[in-house]
Amino acid sequence: MDPQQPNSVMPNRMVPAIPEDGYEWRKYGQKYSRRISMNRSYFKCRNNDCSVKRKVEWDPSDPSNLRIVYDGTHNHPSPSSLKEDESSTSTANQYDLANQVLRPC
Repeated sequence: MDPQQPNSVMPNRMVPAIPEDGYEWRKYGQKYSRRISMNRSYFKCRNNDCSVKRKVEWDPSDPSNLRIVYDGTHNHPSPSSLKEDESSTSTANQYDLANQVLRPC
């Protein structure tokens, strides 16, 4: 990838995954917001009866600086609290920001 392109993901760059919060999420969108100069991903709770959403924002030049905004309150217990034998290092719900290449519109 060309390092001159501002939205290219640099190889060998340490990019953290979104931290786990105990709930399962489904990604339904992403965009680059010019107004705040940040990338943004949108998620909904995987529970069909739950309307909680979250936005994850990060600066393309510093993806380790995440801002996570929740909208709503879960109306069910977290799936991880129901499974006593589940490992806290589960990777089933982690989204690697290194794969998030967004281009401004």
